[in-house]
Amino acid sequence: MATKGLANILTKKASDVVIVSALRTPFTRAIRGGLANMYPEELLASVLKATVDRTGINPAEVNDVLTGAVLQTLGGQKASATAIKSVGFPYTTTSGTVNRQCSSSAQAASFIAGAIKAGSVDVGIAAGVESMTMDYFPHRGIPTRVSEALIKDPGEAQDVLMPMGITSENVATEFGISREDQDAFAAVSHAKAADAWASGFFDDEVISVTARKVYNEKKGEKPPEDGSVEWVTISKDDGVRAGTTAESLAKLKPVFSETGTTTAGNSSQISDGASAVLLMSRAKADALGLKPIGKFVASVTAGVPARLMGIAPAFAVPKLLDLSGLSVGDIDIFELNEAFASQSLYCIRNLGVDTAKLNTGGGAIAIGHPLGATGGRCVATLLNGLGKTGGKLGVVSMCASTGQGYAGLFAAE
Repeated sequence: MATKGLANILTKKASDVVIVSALRTPFTRAIRGGLANMYPEELLASVLKATVDRTGINPAEVNDVLTGAVLQTLGGQKASATAIKSVGFPYTTTSGTVNRQCSSSAQAASFIAGAIKAGSVDVGIAAGVESMTMDYFPHRGIPTRVSEALIKDPGEAQDVLMPMGITSENVATEFGISREDQDAFAAVSHAKAADAWASGFFDDEVISVTARKVYNEKKGEKPPEDGSVEWVTISKDDGVRAGTTAESLAKLKPVFSETGTTTAGNSSQISDGASAVLLMSRAKADALGLKPIGKFVASVTAGVPARLMGIAPAFAVPKLLDLSGLSVGDIDIFELNEAFASQSLYCIRNLGVDTAKLNTGGGAIAIGHPLGATGGRCVATLLNGLGKTGGKLGVVSMCASTGQGYAGLFAAE
């Protein structure tokens, strides 16, 4: 154990950047899921309102809100600002958006933490939101307009436009990740998530959202003939399938290549949802009478070839641990975003992560992956897990399109 580094990290100081709240909406399936008829700004407003209500913080105390947003029109800035103002944050609370692809809201937390450490922000919120129902199709995250002059030659410039499913196939092929192992990993993700929901693990992390009802025509459901809006309460992730087995997943056809191994069953789910993490200095938390649930310690990014973007956590996590004077064995829980089972398995094997410490409440294959919101979800689930198990240190990590990875270190309180 890296005793010296660990002792320093766990020492509580007034200047620490602490987290006093980390919440998320349910993550629901795009198009057919419970939040499919909600605009992203409505989802964002829901989780921000819950943050204010649960902590009792005066919105005027919040200096800045940064929102992770990947797919929204105009970078999501004006829609996000609308949500922030609608909840009651005053004009003195500034807002901005962050797009580091899948790690956007985690990167927002890093930016807020850096501003707090620098003294330019006292209190900030790192949020994230994505309605993949409304913003993913038909472009699927690939720009519709790119300069041909910049991508005419093969190489990295061209590879950043590669569909993510193809990067998954590249990782599986180049590093020998079998279809059987991918399906087995995916089945475990669903089993963990189903057990977590059954045990009440997510109760403190997930807020309920009042949403416009989504009608299932296959079940004979139809909207009211008078055109009125029916509202329902959405309280749970709806992509988690209890009883999923590797054998049932093996029946699914590859999606991106006829001879490939990446399927809808061993990939992250296309989802809708939002998250919010409230950060401030420990001194500020004490002054406001707010109890921290965790501490932001450090974060890094690391670059890898774009065509193999999924392997990035295997490079970002060691970089983070070296920076912090720690080893893999010092970490109690790893929240590794499951973009695809192929890249997850590569990273787990290369990092030497004990799978008992990995994604203890399941991962994105079961829970879902609304791009801009996922980083905040991982932070919330990590702190939730540390709090329930008595663990001290956790790492959040994910790959990101264009060939990069994020890793953040957090300590429990």
